[in-house]
Amino acid sequence: MNKDILLQIAINFIKELLEFFGDSEVRTLAEIEDEISRIMKAFIRELIKAYFELADEAILKDKTSRKERGLVVERREDKRSVYTIFGDISFSRTYYYDKKRNAYIYPLDKALGLDKYERLTEAVAIKLVETAGQVSYAKSSMNVTNGELSRQTVKNKIHNLNLEALKTKVPEKRSVNVLHIDADEDHASLQDGRSTNLPLICIYEGTFKEGSKNRCINPIYMSGYGKGSDEFWLEVTDKIYELYDPEDIKGIYIHGDGANWIKEGINWLPESKLVLDKFHLNKAILEATARQPEKRRDIYRAINTSDLNLFKKITTEMAKCASSERERKMIADFRRYITNNWGSITIRNEEDCGSSSPEGHISHVLSSRLSSRPIAWSRKGLKAMSSLRAYICSGGKVTSEQIKKKDQKGENADKRHKFTLNLEEILGPVISELGCITVLKTGKVTPLYTTLRGICHGGFDFYLT
Repeated sequence: MNKDILLQIAINFIKELLEFFGDSEVRTLAEIEDEISRIMKAFIRELIKAYFELADEAILKDKTSRKERGLVVERREDKRSVYTIFGDISFSRTYYYDKKRNAYIYPLDKALGLDKYERLTEAVAIKLVETAGQVSYAKSSMNVTNGELSRQTVKNKIHNLNLEALKTKVPEKRSVNVLHIDADEDHASLQDGRSTNLPLICIYEGTFKEGSKNRCINPIYMSGYGKGSDEFWLEVTDKIYELYDPEDIKGIYIHGDGANWIKEGINWLPESKLVLDKFHLNKAILEATARQPEKRRDIYRAINTSDLNLFKKITTEMAKCASSERERKMIADFRRYITNNWGSITIRNEEDCGSSSPEGHISHVLSSRLSSRPIAWSRKGLKAMSSLRAYICSGGKVTSEQIKKKDQKGENADKRHKFTLNLEEILGPVISELGCITVLKTGKVTPLYTTLRGICHGGFDFYLT
């Protein structure tokens, strides 16, 4: 590769900066940010492209290592593009025949860690996935790449997430006496026109006051979409034993609306008790007494005194006073619901069960991304997104481990061949030529001068598998 290219890249960059700031017009901060960002990204793209092609040339010239590796040149100047956090970079590299493996390869791709057919770098993919967990696919592309990548590209990254790796990890087990579990479910629309349930569980150690709101202590969210209730509760149990020392746990309160899948939790977790959360209790009371609001105080009094007979007497009177068959059915359903969950309601009169907010978790973790806006999901996308939302809201950070498919395995570093790219030899003339530019002839040791000198007297090692 012609070394004059590197020289020209550096000179063009400095000249463009000088021209921008040398203009007599006063620039606004917004203009400075936009223009400097554009100039810097273009400069970095050019440098990366030059580095790639210099590395490819280094491999070509290192005949000793190539002979040991069994690499024979097949053709030159094959093009490839990769989208980075600085934008799209197109570069050329050499195609080789690997005699030992009887295969054709691009050594530069392997040396740089570029997967075959991969269009994006890991950094871009991670940002797209993290952003797509908060906003739509189209907005994710717009926020991260200024819309240069399609929403389908973002969707593919979500669909190909390694869900097994989306699990919150803790450095060591914690010790608690009481645990709380909030369980509820959201409802999302599928592309076939049907609706589906999205079970969600939050494991936490109690709550604390932050202003006027209660906040959970060390919340861990788990999505149960696509899993049977037994499978889901088994995962929850395993997670609790992973996070906490089970011998220290004296009690577990499972808060929910009394659904059958939530009640199954007591069969999996020893020392656990069901608690009907206040949101669903109050909602049921308000709906049942919509036409007889004067009965609400009596119902609350029966519940607060754990008087089941009084509650049955009140609901019997309500049924007699009902003005329609529909109202009578509503009262009968309400009576059955409260009676079936009586122990889970009145437990608050006997024990300090803490505060809970299953509906709040649903709104925060699932509804805000999956169902609050009119959107239809594929089952694969819904499973990936619900798992991603639970992971992120638990404090997890997306890494390359999650965005890579299971069959993408790292190579053994011990088997890699080392190539050295000597930048002192290459960039020496560049620094010399740059000294002719006025801004670098003042004799002052500027940050730019120091940086370039550091690069000049350095070098890079890279490896070929």
